[in-house]
Amino acid sequence: MPESQQFSRTLPSPSESSKPRQRRADGDATRLEIIEVAGRVFAEHGYHGTTSKAISERAKVNMAAVNYHFESRDGLYLAVLKEVHHRFMSLDFLHKLSDSPLPPAEKLRHFFEALVRHILESDSWAIRVWAREVLAPTSMFEKIAREDIWPKFDALADIIAAGADIKVDDPRMPRLVVSTIAPCLIMLITNRDTDTPVQSLYTTPSVKLAEGFWRFAMAGLSQIADDEDSQ
Repeated sequence: MPESQQFSRTLPSPSESSKPRQRRADGDATRLEIIEVAGRVFAEHGYHGTTSKAISERAKVNMAAVNYHFESRDGLYLAVLKEVHHRFMSLDFLHKLSDSPLPPAEKLRHFFEALVRHILESDSWAIRVWAREVLAPTSMFEKIAREDIWPKFDALADIIAAGADIKVDDPRMPRLVVSTIAPCLIMLITNRDTDTPVQSLYTTPSVKLAEGFWRFAMAGLSQIADDEDSQ
């Protein structure tokens, strides 16, 4: 079997990446359950409208359990944001994809297939929590950006640089990365239940949607050599 096909079979399935990670210890299971419940409450009421008491009551645990696992409401909210990031796409997946033997164009195709699939199949609370955070950043945004967003940004930049045949430290890289992932970012901050011009995207088969995003991205990257702005 070709190496590229072998790698494609190791891509995370929707059930592995869009659901909470499994833990064995009872304490870890309680921690995960609190995160799941807190995510739903934060999605409904926002960071400022959610209290530790409301979360503990919904999760049917005492306040001491919340404080034991997360120290504070801020610690819990940060854990929720990290869980959201893991569900959409893990840094490990991006590193594995970047280091794979696949051709650059195929790496980008797999990136879109995985991300679009996870966006469409993830719990709606994760989408809503992230949308709230992006549109009205809390004091935790800087930390989540430093620890989760920027490392993923750099990993994706490696893939895109190879696809565009340019150096990763090329001054155009930030806008190339943003331009590449912009369609998915729109889907991450748009309420799929609201009547908007992009609502139909959420009912489009993930493979078809990812293929369209990938072709659009590749068409743009193919023109990089002619970009006079880089001169």
